[in-house]
Amino acid sequence: DDSSFGKPVVVNHDGGYATHYANLSEETAVTVGQAVKAGDVLGTIGDSATVELAQTSHLHFSVYQNKEPIDPEAFLSA
Repeated sequence: DDSSFGKPVVVNHDGGYATHYANLSEETAVTVGQAVKAGDVLGTIGDSATVELAQTSHLHFSVYQNKEPIDPEAFLSA
């Protein structure tokens, strides 16, 4: 767990990529080491980011390559 961004799920991908999903509800739908595929449910949006309790529920999404953050826009389809 992250004290700022709440309950996380990290998915490791080929090519050194990882996607991070945070501020999830306490009960995630996956376990450590579980293989997932596109479309699988990882969890639900929650309010676990303690520094943002006054905000409405929302998801923190980020993409990393080789442990460096990169702009996720190229990975999102409209």
